[in-house]
Amino acid sequence: MTQSLFEERLTVAEERLRRLYLRHEGGEGYDGHEGVQDAGGLHPWPGPARLAELAAEGDRLACLRKEFALSEREADLLVTCLLPEINPICGSAFRFLSGLPTSRPTVSVALSVHAIAVPDAIGDGLLREGSALLEGGLVTYGAPDAAFPERVLNVPDRLLDFLAGRDTGGGTGRDTGPTTAGRWLRALPARPDDPRRPHCDGPVRALQEALAADPYRTRYLRQGIHGEALPAAVAALAPLGRVPLLVDPDALAAGEESPARLADRTALEARLLGAAVLVPLAPPGTAAPERADLLQRFVTSLDDAPVPLLLYGSTPWAAYEWDAPLPAETDLRPADARGPRDRLGAAASAAVERVHRTAALNAATPAADEIRTAARLRSAAELGALARHITPAVERQDLVLPDTVRARLDMLVARVRHREAVFHDWGLRRGGGRGQGTTALFAGESGTGKTMAAEAVACELGLDLYVVSLPSVVSKYIGETEKNLERIFSAADNLDAVVLFDEADSMFAKRGEVKGSNDRHANMQSGYLLQRLEAFDGLAVLTTNLRANIDTAFTRRFDEVVHFDSPGPDVRARLWHSLLGAAADGLPVETLAEAYDLAGGSIRACVESAAFAAAAAGRALTGEDLLHGIETEYGKLGRLFTRVEV
Repeated sequence: MTQSLFEERLTVAEERLRRLYLRHEGGEGYDGHEGVQDAGGLHPWPGPARLAELAAEGDRLACLRKEFALSEREADLLVTCLLPEINPICGSAFRFLSGLPTSRPTVSVALSVHAIAVPDAIGDGLLREGSALLEGGLVTYGAPDAAFPERVLNVPDRLLDFLAGRDTGGGTGRDTGPTTAGRWLRALPARPDDPRRPHCDGPVRALQEALAADPYRTRYLRQGIHGEALPAAVAALAPLGRVPLLVDPDALAAGEESPARLADRTALEARLLGAAVLVPLAPPGTAAPERADLLQRFVTSLDDAPVPLLLYGSTPWAAYEWDAPLPAETDLRPADARGPRDRLGAAASAAVERVHRTAALNAATPAADEIRTAARLRSAAELGALARHITPAVERQDLVLPDTVRARLDMLVARVRHREAVFHDWGLRRGGGRGQGTTALFAGESGTGKTMAAEAVACELGLDLYVVSLPSVVSKYIGETEKNLERIFSAADNLDAVVLFDEADSMFAKRGEVKGSNDRHANMQSGYLLQRLEAFDGLAVLTTNLRANIDTAFTRRFDEVVHFDSPGPDVRARLWHSLLGAAADGLPVETLAEAYDLAGGSIRACVESAAFAAAAAGRALTGEDLLHGIETEYGKLGRLFTRVEV
């Protein structure tokens, strides 16, 4: 079997070390500068043409020389440093020659093996800071503060694995899996038949040409819900012979090494394999600050290395606000998915990216249902932290409402059910960057059924209901209110849910003269909420108890405005019957409905108070119990109670 170039140079280095050892042991003039007689040319390297052929054939040492631009002497010094890793006798020889308790060579001994004087090495920059060996991370100093000749030379374990052919990686016939650099780095398999291979062959070709022309410029790939970045990168890198190495940010953060050290190890791995490094970036605000800082420093350090670096994510690059040099940005999303905002919220984007990353590492394609489920689960968790989740249990037939209100609720349901037909099939265009969602304002006094109506609408549409209290979202700090609202809308965009914003009058009050920064800030918050409502693709319902306080310029922006007036006697009677059920028989319901002006929520409270009183007494519900319940409710409302005969 033909020896590899590495094996040949190992044999040469061993022979030269043996002769140096024998001369030194015999005392034949060894002075730290003089090497063996045949070290200068009896074992020549292959010529440039042959070396290029070996590199093209995949010879590891030839490829190493080409990638790191090593001279013959630098390559021989590197092989010499690897001798104790392969042959313990060589380690013993190095200990003897250096007089130090280490089996690794010092600078002076490594130079002497190849008959290179220390002054000549300094003049030529051999084994000095900034040389190809040290700059590329192939050799490090074990004692950097020692005098130059006495510095111990170390080599990373990864280098011997590479030269010996013991590594993993994609695209070169080796099994795909974690590289020996660490668990944070994995080689992606080539998938020429990947069904996710973009619709966007044009951007892929452009990316390939850009990488060929300027491989070391950092690039940012923006993707959408279908995860276009990884298949696009694999497709662009394959014709260039580049192995795609994917960084796992979770495993990266689990390590104990510094970001700069991790970047150095990653760069070395990429250069050894002739690879490009792919780094997923989580949307801003979705990762813990310390993890986001670690990834930023890792990317910034890697940006300086001579390796192709491809960052990818779902938000515009400008959103990251990094100090790193501005990368070239490529938008891989389909044209119909590019709008004034992202279709996925930040948290959902991060969850979907993990699905695509896992699938790519296993040479698989995630199913559409799997992607949607990941987005929905993460969005539900995000929205659940900001809003109260209600599983609707009230049906519309359970509502006791005037016919006019029922008609508006019917239209609200129709807007949601038939929006696809109207906006797509019929081609109706809203314009102005408006989404396909529906917004409604429910106005009325407390207890008139606004929240229950929203729950009934959600139940009929088969959707969950999330209740957001706007006052709890508003912050005194500039920009915080908008951030809170964006988190809510971004999460809700990925959920089939009804979002109910309670007490909307806190943000939609009539605008007056701007007399200070507080007024200007309040107007900005209101304007932002209106814009976000218009771009929302779901169903948003806002409630207010103070309809008269809301600016008319705001109300005209809603698709439906439903007024919940205080119920009249006939509606109140229906409410009493509905809440009491069979227990209403024999009770003075009509009399109570005529005498006492109460909203539906108050009537419910009266019924509950009466029912608990009867249960505590161990008897059936009576008219007196209902009167006591009404008296209690009037007291809570601060109203004067006048007793009627029942």
